[in-house]
Amino acid sequence: MGSQSEVMHCYEQIAPLTERMLLLARTKQWGALPALEAQYSGMVDRLKVIEPLETLDEVQAARKYQLLSRITANSTEIFGMVMPQLTKLVTLMQSLEQQQSLQRTYGQGGALS
Repeated sequence: MGSQSEVMHCYEQIAPLTERMLLLARTKQWGALPALEAQYSGMVDRLKVIEPLETLDEVQAARKYQLLSRITANSTEIFGMVMPQLTKLVTLMQSLEQQQSLQRTYGQGGALS
C-alpha cells in the first residue's frame, strides 16, 4: 500500500484516543476526559469534511470498518460510564440551585430572631 490517506490517518488516531478515554472513564478520571473529547470531536469534524472527498481501496475500507468497530465499542462503554456521572452532576446542580433560591428567598441566618 502507498502513502496512507488522511481519512485512514484520522481513524488510526481516533481508535487509540477512544481507548485512552475509556481507560480514564474506567479509573474515574473525569477531569481528564474533556481534553481528549475535544481532540476526538475535532478529528470527527475533520472526517466529515474529508471523507466524502476520498475513495478508499478494499484494504483501507476493511481496516476502516475494523477501526470503526473498536471506536464504536469504546464509545458505547464510555457513554455508559459517563451518563450516570452527568446525571449525578445535574442532580447536584439542581439541588444547589434550590438551596440558593431558598437562601435568597428566606435569608441566610433565619430572620426570626
